[in-house]
Amino acid sequence: MNTETAPRALGRPALDLGALLAPRSIAIIGASSNEGGYSSRSLTNLLRTGYSGSIYPVNPRHTELAGLPCYPSVGHIGQPVDAAILLVRGDLVTDAVRDCVDAGVKVITVCSAGFAEDGEQGAARQAELVDLTRAGGSRLLGPNCIGTVNVIDNIVACPTLNITDVFTPGSISIVSQSGGMAVNLFNRAQGRGIGIRGVVSVGNEADVDVADLVDALADDEHTMVIALFVEELRDVPAFAAAVAKAHRAGKPVLALKAGRSEAGARSSLSHTGALAGSHRVFGNVMEQLGVLEVDSIDALIDSADLLSRMEPPASNRILIVSPSGGECSYAADRASELGLRVPALSAQTIDALSGDMRFGTPGNPLDLTGQVIGNAGYLAGVLRELERAPEFDMVLYAIPTWGPHDAQRLLPGFITAAQASVKPTVISAWTAANLTQHGEAVLAAGKSSHFGSVDAALIALSNLARWSDLRATAAKAPTARGAATVVPRPAELPELPTEHQAKTFLRRQGLPVSREVLLADTVAAAHAAGAAADLGFPLVAKQLCAGVVHKSDLGLVRVGLRDKAELDQALKGFAEIVAGRDLESEGLLLAELHRGTEVIVGGIRDPRFGPLVMVGAGGVLAELVDDVVFRLCPLTREEAGAALDGLAVGRLLRGHRGTRYDRDALIEIIVGFSELFAASDWLAQADLNPVIVADTPTGGAVIVDAALVLTPPTKE
Repeated sequence: MNTETAPRALGRPALDLGALLAPRSIAIIGASSNEGGYSSRSLTNLLRTGYSGSIYPVNPRHTELAGLPCYPSVGHIGQPVDAAILLVRGDLVTDAVRDCVDAGVKVITVCSAGFAEDGEQGAARQAELVDLTRAGGSRLLGPNCIGTVNVIDNIVACPTLNITDVFTPGSISIVSQSGGMAVNLFNRAQGRGIGIRGVVSVGNEADVDVADLVDALADDEHTMVIALFVEELRDVPAFAAAVAKAHRAGKPVLALKAGRSEAGARSSLSHTGALAGSHRVFGNVMEQLGVLEVDSIDALIDSADLLSRMEPPASNRILIVSPSGGECSYAADRASELGLRVPALSAQTIDALSGDMRFGTPGNPLDLTGQVIGNAGYLAGVLRELERAPEFDMVLYAIPTWGPHDAQRLLPGFITAAQASVKPTVISAWTAANLTQHGEAVLAAGKSSHFGSVDAALIALSNLARWSDLRATAAKAPTARGAATVVPRPAELPELPTEHQAKTFLRRQGLPVSREVLLADTVAAAHAAGAAADLGFPLVAKQLCAGVVHKSDLGLVRVGLRDKAELDQALKGFAEIVAGRDLESEGLLLAELHRGTEVIVGGIRDPRFGPLVMVGAGGVLAELVDDVVFRLCPLTREEAGAALDGLAVGRLLRGHRGTRYDRDALIEIIVGFSELFAASDWLAQADLNPVIVADTPTGGAVIVDAALVLTPPTKE
């Protein structure tokens, strides 16, 4: 077994997954005789599910509970205790944790609330719990959680009665920051026959967090897929290391994030900050790490189930087969919307099918027509021939709302073909009360992957295909991130440098910047013509003003000036704008003109994810079109290229209508800037906008405008 662990804080013992999920003994602190009360429920669940280990109720007010001896404290038990569940009032938790630590309990689950979620005083009490457990070598789950469920070993220790008692063991492990959502996920999966290995509710994550659990589950022989419900990530480097470990073990990690609204996007001086909505950043970083993000409860459990059953497809090409022409069209539309390709059948496959089809013409999607009704032999022959076709790498059999007769006669043929296929193959069968129950039972008994709608089936298949791409990308990611060197803060740079100051700094750091001349106000009129002649027409003129970052918004940029007359006219226009808006001029900037595609490269420091680089469509399109991506930095060349490939502007750069751009030169800028930004912790935000990418393969790329925002200088 691979026992490598993600790097964590010093003094933090490794998580014993056995003590957490499969303890040999459990103490329940605060257990009570009130059958309907919260504090009785862990004991009730353990007894009703037949837990085979030792149960030790702890409550000084009782000597016996449910036929078991009840102890005044954990210290009085006199036997080793692997795990403890605390169901006491918040003000009693600290002493109870101390009792557990003194008794050598390995994992302490605090279900009680009233800690960090309740403000500063609660956070202080929570910190005290962490200090106690770490000092004693224990680990703490919670507080404010519902603990764990272990289906494999039939251990249900969570303090809720709203949990199914019909279990289907499997290889999916669920980790949730929400106790309620942990139960929802578990119940919904089990109710649909989706096998679960276990569930862990982490609550406030005072000690054990999502990263700890991904790291531990990567080593767990019973876990093949890890499904997460998260609201935020508290230790991104540890999470990234844990996910990478899971990938090396061949285990996909999926995530559903709560709080995806962009309403809380921060206000910012830069384009990059305005575009950095919290969920956009989360989704982009998950993609970079190789985490498969989904957008619904059903997508999480459906996709996890499919990933636990079959290998991802060789491509996203799908074949759709249905006895309904309308359903064929609907499924093809949904597949295309989800990014799947629906290729045409080859002439060879069409010829092979045409001999048996009396109605219609073979195609993809394939309408079996009414010929299939009552003709199981015809169905078997068609599906057998399709299995040999090389045009696709996954299959959907889309079944309408069949009643008992057709379900009994025809569904077994689809099930047999799906189970025998060497390609990922699933069945969708619409459900309808009082009609499709028999078909649902047939599908459940057949053990093939099946879904209650075309939509659910295609979402799961599209995520299976996405995982294939994510796995390949994540395999090339660096094992650790961080700046190789530290760039000191230049003393001459103010908190909000001018464009010229920003580009001078970038040029000194080795990044390609356009040639330019800065003219002070006192000499601009007299020297502009000479400076322009040195640079060469056509050129760009920019009026710099104090506090103005986006100059083009105010008409302070003129591009493509062809001669002195146009330059003079531009200067006159600048003077009128400066006077009319009562701006403070900081000089005239003349720069050489570059032509090509405009790209934005930016940087921002996220409170959770740290330094991020942004790439997207640049110039005035930066905030007009939704074509940007964020990545943890520094980036490798491979990561920079992959980030570009996911953008519309990136596809343009690979070549469009005979024009090819110098994509490699842009990648060099992205990588170089990401290294600089990661090494400059005093640099709060940055926009290189636009970066002009030449429309020839070796024409280069150059930064023609830049805005930097520095952190306030620290006081000595």
